[in-house]
Order: sequence, then structure tokens, then C-alpha cells
Amino acid sequence: MLDEYCLNGLVVDDMAAMRSMMKSQLLSLGVARVAEVPNAALAIDKLRGDKFDLLLVDYYLGDATDGQQLLELVRNEQLVASSAVIVMVTAEKAYGQVAKVAEHAPDAYVIKPFTAETLLRHLRPVIERKMGIRQLHKKTPGLKPIYDQFDAGRYDAVIALVDAYTQREGVRADTARLKADALMKKGDYVRALEHYLELHETYAWAALGVARVRLQLRQTDAAIAELERLVAESPQYVHAADVLAEAYVQANHTDRALAALEAACARSPTVNRMRAAAQVAEQAGDDARLVQWAGKVVDANKFAMVQDYTDHARLVRGLVNAGQLDKAVSSLARFENEIPQVRQSASVQAAKARTLAAQIDHETHALQDMPASIRDRRMAHVKERQARLDELVGGLEHLEHRPEEAAFLSEAYMATGREEQAARSAAHALAHGCPLPPGMGSEAWRQQVATQTAEKTRARIKEGLDLLRAGQTREALSLFMHLVEHTPADLTPQLLANVVSTVVILRQKGEASASEFMPFARTALERLKHEYPDYERLPGLLQAFAHQEPPPRP
Repeated sequence: MLDEYCLNGLVVDDMAAMRSMMKSQLLSLGVARVAEVPNAALAIDKLRGDKFDLLLVDYYLGDATDGQQLLELVRNEQLVASSAVIVMVTAEKAYGQVAKVAEHAPDAYVIKPFTAETLLRHLRPVIERKMGIRQLHKKTPGLKPIYDQFDAGRYDAVIALVDAYTQREGVRADTARLKADALMKKGDYVRALEHYLELHETYAWAALGVARVRLQLRQTDAAIAELERLVAESPQYVHAADVLAEAYVQANHTDRALAALEAACARSPTVNRMRAAAQVAEQAGDDARLVQWAGKVVDANKFAMVQDYTDHARLVRGLVNAGQLDKAVSSLARFENEIPQVRQSASVQAAKARTLAAQIDHETHALQDMPASIRDRRMAHVKERQARLDELVGGLEHLEHRPEEAAFLSEAYMATGREEQAARSAAHALAHGCPLPPGMGSEAWRQQVATQTAEKTRARIKEGLDLLRAGQTREALSLFMHLVEHTPADLTPQLLANVVSTVVILRQKGEASASEFMPFARTALERLKHEYPDYERLPGLLQAFAHQEPPPRP
């Protein structure tokens, strides 16, 4: 039985009889406490307010959010510890589809109908492995110490514990994956690639890891080849399609990216996947599909603790682009009624301003064909709207905003004739790696934005150098590694070289923090070798770095 674990369980099912049955079963198996809720919204509330070690989640919850989407919210918002056990409950006819979801996978599946004994057979091995064995005369901690270190962000400790475990027990899928995740979290992509390559013929997730790392190292063609092979050989591995879409976007093949994401959404429409489809549809200039997927994201993500209001703004943008102004207006009214916080969202308020500007433009053109008596009355209404628009746009600059919201601000300023403000906001977005919607502004305006973006980028490089001089090495290197993703090509090798040389100097000075920054240097050097093999500083950097790296393990 499970008495020794003192588990706190949560049952999520929309049918009262099933909730009652599963609760009774868990209590009979020794689970200390069991709560039950009928839907995802109440489940999220429970998870935010209490600590749960065991979740039984029915796949079909009877509302906008299914069990898989709830699991995604739980994992993304870290509402349970990594050592918690999550079991998906599903009917046999649906198991084939549900079990193919590889990302955010539950720890086990139970097919209805089932008995308490069947449930125990699924639960005990997972609980013992994740939380340890606590039977009389046989106690082990299991993998919980490793999970706890991972949750605490101590990734070096995770790697050390996994290596020690592997020496005793051999390679196991869960520990090998924990090490891979820790290496990725650290940004140590070169060693992550080595780790994945050792495992990629055994585990599909490791083959996917190889491609993910190659994308981080900008080895785009190799990543696409690996991903296309993986998708063809393992179509059930839906997450591979997500990463393939990222690779296609990196290679400027937005049509292929959107096709890959929509095929994946047909199998498993998770929030992140639908959001990616909306973003790619936007880049492709496909307003109908932008509205389709952005709308699905807003509906599916309505119970998330932390809302990303750019989803709402993106939906409104698509509706305005498609000429559906009435739907844009009603959507904005619904957002402000249901989520008062959107009144402080720069992206949503910017989308509101652009919608109002489009309404005014539409009405102004319509007035030209009206009789004078009607035109005068309607013109007063237009002037009232214009006054509201001026007030709304004037307030935008006082709203706090993230770089990814700057593009929405730029659109609002452009729609109201404030081209200088639009250019500044657009340059701010681009200098932080956030794209503008396609076809925005004239060629002269886009050139102005490009000039300002270059100036802002150089200012950010100087900011990084100032951080280095102030001894804030971590912040400087993080900034440099972020900048190389979207700076002009002529600046990229210099930035990569700065990262390598900075870490080498730290090692030469014997600074203890240098080892923490080695992953940055390894990644930068790998990209230099791959993308800029003729760069004049490369041979010297290779030689200097070779003296700093520890000898390879036997």
C-alpha cells in the first residue's frame, strides 16, 4: 500500500461518479488526503493553494481545457514538484491518440474502467522510482533528491548526482533525460549534444535533443535533416514537429513551418503549439489562420495563472488585418470585461488603439458618399472617436511594456500617423530580437528603423562591455549570447569572439566563476567554427580555449 508516503492526491474529472470512485480507490490504497475537482479551472486553483504529490487527471474534462492542456499548464507553471506523480486517465479507444503525446508526458496512463488493484500496479513502480522505497527494512530515497536539485535550479548538482547514479545502476531513461535537461538549462549545448548523441539511437527524445541543440548552435540544415527523418520514422512523436517548425522558421520557410504545426495540432492541440501556429501564421501574413489559432490560444489558456496578453493582442491584430472590425471591437470588450488587467497591458491597449484608428478610417471614407445632413451628424461622432483615440495613444507611452510588446505599440503609432514614435518602438523590438509584422511601413520608414536598430544594438553591445568592466560577467555574457541571435552578420563573429576571450581571461586569472561560464564559451566557439570558419581570430581562440578546457573523460 501507499500509506508510508503520506501522499496528497488530486482527482480531476468532469463526472461526479468517476471522481468519487477514484477518490475512494486512492484512499483505500493508503493515500493520506484526496481532493476532487470537476474541471481545469478549479484544478489550477487547488494546485496554486496546496501542495500535491499525486494527480489523477481524466483526458476528457468536458470544458475548453482537456487533460493534456491541463498537464501543460501544470508543467509550464511548475504547479507541482518534478517528483510528483501525474497519471492520465483515458478510455481505451482514446488511448492510442493520448499516449502519443511525447512532451509534457504523464508518468503513467490508466485505461477505464479499472480497479483499485490495477491502479496500484500503475502507481507503485512510478512512486517508488521517483520518491523512493519506504517499506519496512527497505528504504531508499529514489530519484527525489535529483528532482529536488533540478527544481532548485542547481543543475551542476543534478549532473553530478545522475553521473554517480549511472555508475551504479547504468543508463536509465529518466536519469539520462534529467541530465540532458540540466545541460540544456545551463546552456551547455556542446556537452548536451555529446550526451544526446550517445543516446539518440536508443531514445526518440534523445534524437530530438540532437536536433534541438543543432538549432541552438545554428546548424539549421543538419537540424532539419534530423527532424524530417525523425518525423517520418516516428510520426507519433508530435513534439518533433514543433522543433521542425522552429527549424523551418530559422531557415525562412514559414509555409513549411505552419504546415508542420497544423499537422501536429491535429494530433495534440496544446497551448504552446497553437501559439506557435498563430505566430508563424502572422509571419506568413495569413490573417485567417492567425485569427483561427490565436483565438484557440486565448480560449485554451484562459485558466493560466500568468497570462501572456500578446495572445489577445495578436488575435485583435489578425481581426483588424482581415477587416473584421466588429469582431475586433467585441473581442476587446470581452477581454476588458473578463480580465480587468488587460487595461494595463501595453500590447492589448495598442491593439485597441489600432482598431479604433481603423474604425475612424473606415467611417471617414464612408462619409464621402453620404448626404450632407447625415455627414455632419456622423462627423461629430467621428470626432468623438478621434478624441478617444488621441487620449488612448497618449497613454500608451506610460504603460510598462516588454520588448515583444513594442511591435504592437509601433503599429498603433503608425496607424495614427506618429511615424517617428512608430520607428522608435519598432527599433526597440528588433534590437531585442522581436520581429515586426510583415509589410509594415514604407521602404524609407523601414530603412529608418534599420538604422535605429543598428544604433540600439551597438548601444547594447556597449552595455555588455560596461558590465564586463564592472565585474558583472554573468550578465555581460548572457547579453552577448542573446545579441548574437539577431545582430547584423558583420557584428556576430565579433560578439562570439568576445564571449570566448572573456571566459578564457577569467580562467587565466583563476576566477572561480569562470567554470560557470564555460558553456557560453563552448557554444560561441562551436558557432564560430560552423558559421565563420575563415574568421581571422578563430585559430587563436581555438588554441587559447584548448588550454582552458579540462581533459576529456576516459
